[in-house]
Amino acid sequence: MRLTLLFIFAIMGSNLLAQQNQPVSSLPKEDVYVHAGQSIAVAGERLPLSINITMDQAPTKSTFAYADLVSRSGKRFGGAVIPLKNGKASAYLTVPENTPSDHYLLRVYSRYAASLNDASQYHQELISVINPAIPPAPKAAEKPLDGNWQSITASNAITVQPEKEALNLGEQSSLRLSASPDSKVTVSISRKNPFLDRTQWVQNSPPSKTKPQMEALLPELRGHIIKGTLTAKEADTTKLYFLSAHGDQSALYLGKANRKGEIYFDLGALKHYEFLLLQSDVDSVPFGLNLQLPFADAPAEGLDFPPLEITPAQKELLDNLVLSASTSTYFLKPRQQNLQPIVTGYAPDRGYNLDDYNRFEDLATTLKEYMPTALVRKNKGKYYFKLTNIPEHSVFDGNPLILVDGMPVFDSDKLAQFSPENIKRAEIINRRFYILSYGFDGILSFTSYDNDFGGYPIPEHALYLEYPPIQQPVSWQFNAPKKDEHFPDFRSVLLWEESVQLDDSGKASLSFTASQVPGTYEIRVSQITPDGRQVWTTKELEVIDEK
Repeated sequence: MRLTLLFIFAIMGSNLLAQQNQPVSSLPKEDVYVHAGQSIAVAGERLPLSINITMDQAPTKSTFAYADLVSRSGKRFGGAVIPLKNGKASAYLTVPENTPSDHYLLRVYSRYAASLNDASQYHQELISVINPAIPPAPKAAEKPLDGNWQSITASNAITVQPEKEALNLGEQSSLRLSASPDSKVTVSISRKNPFLDRTQWVQNSPPSKTKPQMEALLPELRGHIIKGTLTAKEADTTKLYFLSAHGDQSALYLGKANRKGEIYFDLGALKHYEFLLLQSDVDSVPFGLNLQLPFADAPAEGLDFPPLEITPAQKELLDNLVLSASTSTYFLKPRQQNLQPIVTGYAPDRGYNLDDYNRFEDLATTLKEYMPTALVRKNKGKYYFKLTNIPEHSVFDGNPLILVDGMPVFDSDKLAQFSPENIKRAEIINRRFYILSYGFDGILSFTSYDNDFGGYPIPEHALYLEYPPIQQPVSWQFNAPKKDEHFPDFRSVLLWEESVQLDDSGKASLSFTASQVPGTYEIRVSQITPDGRQVWTTKELEVIDEK
């Protein structure tokens, strides 16, 4: 069995482009194209997003996108860390349960643009959120939208024609559309937002008042980058820090602080973790770290949104939206797609499946009896381990790197007295081993049955990092339920087709079914043209209850 730990390049002190002498203004710019599946959502609902980011009309080199909501007061709600593949992603943003009823700025951007604080490289769009538990704030003095806001206008480049413009509850129908054959077309049919006459977004954002610095540039070219700053007044730039990621697989990353106390870890190919642990190479010494979330700063000044005004006549509409959200989230939640496991090529010199041996009461005795290349020593009443150096036919002077499910362990005496009952396998590398430029006198690695450290406690001074997870790919289920599924059809999204297959003449026909919720729906079609423009067309559709 191969040692399946992931050792990835870590950014040390400065980032990838900080040493280049070119000015920030000469850097290439990203264009972000987003089609949101809904323009009105209920708190707790998932908002479907089709994302496409380009740079110089080619897929961006950024490997992640980020999405969040910003209130009119500049407070951020929620946030999604979204992996990109060739600049594209089928994603979603979960509206937090505590989001008050109001309009919000939906932002989508890369870390590259966010590190430059350049909102002109973001997609920014107004959406409405309904929260039955938190009504909108009292209406303030209304401010007119300034010149940075632009509304969606119909494009002659796209035509869309529904089979019928009024449907009965549960009626099957179709629509025909025509667009440029070489373009990417996305189509959605969802409940029309009555609180925003037209979907609006910031197309020409004003330049930031904060001048971006080249040393702040943080492109994610390999994977997601985690950044933190030590709280100590003077950072020790010689101390080594270990970030271990834990979930279905375990991964280990190394880094040192720069003179500002900043530490960077590049997660590379890793796309899933359940929690993160950070330790120093001296586990007995506590330390503090301010973890920087990867999302862009919210605007420092209040945003001039139109007010959200709800009238008693709209109660039925709101009840239907809440009903749709509650049932769809339960019955039609997207299916999780399986991720490919990450496999590395680090093969151990020795491997032992402990089920093949009689386990002793502690690991020290187990290693001493069965693993001749792992030496158990005792000094001043405490256990420690030494490994033989096979290439040199000697014994290492220093201690090996000890891992339990990828978590570094520095208290060898405590580990030696730990019961191997829940340890499945031990692996040993009996040679000088380098991770980046750091050398270790071998590796002694233990794997538990359930990747839960086998009950071994998390080290006392390890920092358990509260950090947003990486979003996993999903398959949406917006089709009407089958007759034998026996659950109500209260969908507010009737159709979500991210990449429409056009024929040679640029035409396509799509089928859909009306739900059991009457009201006005909106067909929205977006097209990314070969010359890099995103154009739209919209059309209304009525679902009526003839009772």
